[in-house]
Amino acid sequence: MALSSTLMWSGAPARAEPVALELILAIDCSSSVEPHEYELQMRGVADAFRSSAVVQALSSAIPNGIAVTLVQWSGASMHTQAVTWTHVHDKKSAAAFASEIEQSPRYMRWGATALGEAISFSAGLFAENDFEGRRLVIDVSGDGSSNQGVFPTEVRPLVVAAGVTINGLAILNDEPDLGEYYKNQVIGGPRSFVETAKNFADFATAIRRKLIREIGSPPSVRLETQTAKNPN
Repeated sequence: MALSSTLMWSGAPARAEPVALELILAIDCSSSVEPHEYELQMRGVADAFRSSAVVQALSSAIPNGIAVTLVQWSGASMHTQAVTWTHVHDKKSAAAFASEIEQSPRYMRWGATALGEAISFSAGLFAENDFEGRRLVIDVSGDGSSNQGVFPTEVRPLVVAAGVTINGLAILNDEPDLGEYYKNQVIGGPRSFVETAKNFADFATAIRRKLIREIGSPPSVRLETQTAKNPN
């Protein structure tokens, strides 16, 4: 498959900065997302990084917090890295990242819903930073099932094989069963999960819950490592 070359990288660059997690936030900007709904998404992500619970998770993430970037996506070949890779590890750096999100313009105001293309584009960004994460996660959110381009089920095996976990945040206002679609056709990899938001107004609460779960806590990470080394 032609996508395979996009999803392959040789690992972290020399002298890469170690972090607990490399996280890509992929935000739906397709035609179904009205201007006020786009604002609710971006404000929700920014507010989440200012919340005390997320800051506590970031500060506890071992080693050295997380590296995070934000992608805007819609139809096939319509995606961009709206906020560059940023090291976030405490209240100050989280607040600065939140401000970058709020200042980012909306790069796409139309287009179909190309979830597979968004995941493929996002996966390629792990090769373009100076961090080395213990975990690699794509956090893709949207309000509709894929209707253009390569479908998620075609991309997912390649991404997961490259060591990336795909998590989903399904916004249910237009498609009440979207959570099941994300569960069956989008997410994949170790500890993958789907979070749901009833509508765009509920997005802020959902993304905050999701970030806390994705960043995780040091005890759970250490426990999994020890179990892997000592299966008996």
